Amino acid sequence: MHKPNCVLITGGSRGIGRACCDALAAKGIEVVSLSRTPAPHMPASETHYSIDLSDIPASVDLLQGIVKNHSLDAIVCNAGVGHIGSLENFSAGQIQQSLMFNLVSPISLVRTCLPTLRNCTRSNIIFIGSTSALQGGRYGTLYSAAKFGLRGAAQALSAEVASANCHVGIINPGSVRTGFFDNLNFEPGPEPSQALLPVDVSDALLHMLFSDDRAVVSEINVQPRHHVVRKRSQ
Repeated sequence: MHKPNCVLITGGSRGIGRACCDALAAKGIEVVSLSRTPAPHMPASETHYSIDLSDIPASVDLLQGIVKNHSLDAIVCNAGVGHIGSLENFSAGQIQQSLMFNLVSPISLVRTCLPTLRNCTRSNIIFIGSTSALQGGRYGTLYSAAKFGLRGAAQALSAEVASANCHVGIINPGSVRTGFFDNLNFEPGPEPSQALLPVDVSDALLHMLFSDDRAVVSEINVQPRHHVVRKRSQ
């Protein structure tokens, strides 16, 4: 069974990213987390760098330094934002901003890590996608466009780096109880079966990272048992 040495996680301060950081730390794995602000509590094995990931040139510059100072052999692109609404209500600038953060930024970070990952005995590249990458939904034009893009990138890149024993995968969660819904007018239903918890996604991540060299786990879809959405109470 493979065990990574050092994993970079974007958006590691809360929600799914935080659950992934904690799960890896519990396995004795060094974690490097990127987000605007650090989590309130972090294990000693975690190093945090504050960065606005929407600033792609600055993020790339930071990552070039990280790969020199850490024995990085895996990257988890988790950071994202849910721009949900009627397409005609978004300006051209907002459309560009959304796709830059949710699609261009993670691909750019992976590109920066690739030379380092290719030189590892085994490495992993994992995107946190969404079930919106499987089926577009009403008012999800921008979000689905980005997540479909990540899914396509993962599929194409997997073949590109297979000879270097670099495993590429994407995890597509359904609704997860996180702050994702804080600025939206809807949320999952209140019953436990109507939404995932962040740990459900981190469990899928561990399965990918710990897979044997011979087996690439390329995609995991994790959904609540019941799909229920309700309007948020004001």
